[in-house]
Amino acid sequence: MEQAMLQQNGLAVGETYSDKPDCTERGFFLDCGRKYYSPEWIKDMIKEMSWSNMNAIYLHFSEEMGFRLESKTYPWLAGADNTLCVNGSDSGVAADNGKYITQDEMREIAEVAKLYHVEIIPSLDSPGHMNYAVKKYKAQYGVDIGNYFHYNGTTSIVQGSGPESAQKSYSRGIDISNEEAVTFAQNLYKEYAEFFHELGCTKFDIGGDELLGWGAAVTSSVSKWKQLDHWKTYAQNRAKQEGKSNYSNAVAYDAFMYYMNDIYDIVSSYGYTSVRMWNDDALRTSDTGYQQVVELNKNVEIQYWTPDANSSKNNIWTYLNKGYKAYNFLNSYSYYVLGNKHTDTGSGSYEGCTPQRIYENWNPYVFAPYGDTNTGKNTSIGNPNIKGSAFCVWRTIQEIPGICPASPETKRLNFGRGIIDGE
Repeated sequence: MEQAMLQQNGLAVGETYSDKPDCTERGFFLDCGRKYYSPEWIKDMIKEMSWSNMNAIYLHFSEEMGFRLESKTYPWLAGADNTLCVNGSDSGVAADNGKYITQDEMREIAEVAKLYHVEIIPSLDSPGHMNYAVKKYKAQYGVDIGNYFHYNGTTSIVQGSGPESAQKSYSRGIDISNEEAVTFAQNLYKEYAEFFHELGCTKFDIGGDELLGWGAAVTSSVSKWKQLDHWKTYAQNRAKQEGKSNYSNAVAYDAFMYYMNDIYDIVSSYGYTSVRMWNDDALRTSDTGYQQVVELNKNVEIQYWTPDANSSKNNIWTYLNKGYKAYNFLNSYSYYVLGNKHTDTGSGSYEGCTPQRIYENWNPYVFAPYGDTNTGKNTSIGNPNIKGSAFCVWRTIQEIPGICPASPETKRLNFGRGIIDGE
C-alpha cells in the first residue's frame, strides 16, 4: 500500500485501499553458511524486505563447507573450509578467510529486524550437510563422527560434496546411531535454540535434507537407505525398548524419524511455535522400506522445495493430507543460485529463476515445477495449511565473472525497490 501511495503521490479523495497477503509468512532465505555476509549487508536486506512487505528472514548459518555463527559451546567450530567446496579449493565458495558472525553481531541484527517487523528464523541443518562440522570435530577430538554405509559386513563412506579427496575423507553427515555424534548435534540445537529464543525468535528450521548425498554406496543393487544396517539396528533396539510390538519392522529410516523427532522436542522445549524441516527426506517411502514404526511428529512443518524426491511420489498433498503445515520453497521459482545464469530460457539446474517466470506461473499455492504439464496434482489453491513461502539465495558453486561477480565490492542483488551491494 505504501508503494502504491508513493507512486501516485498519496490517496485520491474518496479512494480506499486494501492490502492483504495471501499467506502470513513471506520470507527470504539466505545461505550464509557457504558464503559470508556481513552484519551490515544482512541489516540492509532486512530493510529492503520490510519495504517489500516481507516479514521473515531465514539465516542458514550451517553448511557443508562452513559454519558462520559463533558457538560458545564449541568455540573452535565457526569458520569455513575451501577444500570442501563443490569444485574444490579453487572455486572460492568459502574464500573469505573463514569469516563468521559473532553472537553479539547477531544481537545487533535482531534489533534491526525487530525495528522493521521482520522475524529471524535460524536455520541449522543436520544430520546431513555437516561435512565441515565432521572435519572440525575430528581435528579437535580425533574422533570421526561421520556416517558410513554398512551393508552385509561391508562399509563405505557417505560421500559429501567437494572434490573426490574431500568426499572420501569426510562424511556428508553424522552417524545418528552414534551417541557422541548425536550429543554434539543436540548440543548445538540447545545452544542456538536458547540464544535465538532470547532474541525473540519463535520459528526454527532444523534441516533434515539430502542425508545420503549423490556419491557411490556399497552397492548399486539396492537403495542407499537399505545400506544402513547400523541405523536399522539402532531403530529396532530403541523401538523394542519403548515397547513397540512391531519393533522388528523398523528400518534405517525409522532411526532418522527418531532423530528428527528428538531435535523437534529439544527445539520446541525452548518455546518455539514453529519447527520446520525440508521435504525431500520427509515421509520418504519409495526406497526406504518404511512401515511407519516411528512416525514424524505431526507438529513438524514442511519446507517443500522439490517434487523430485522419493521417486517423485511426494507432492504437496503427501503432507497436507496427513495434516502437516507447509511452506513453498519450490526450487523452480524460489532458488536463486549465485553463479548460475538465470534467464527466461534457462532449462538447466537452477537457471530459470527469473521475475518473468515467477510472475507468469507461480503463486504460494503452486508446487509444480516450471514446465510441468500436470500441474493440478501439485497445486493447493487456498489450502489453509500453506502458511507461507520464501525466496532463497544459495551459494553452491563458483561464481561466474560477469554474471555474479565474486568480488564483494561488485556483488549485487536486485531485490524489492533497490539494489544492495554485496558483502
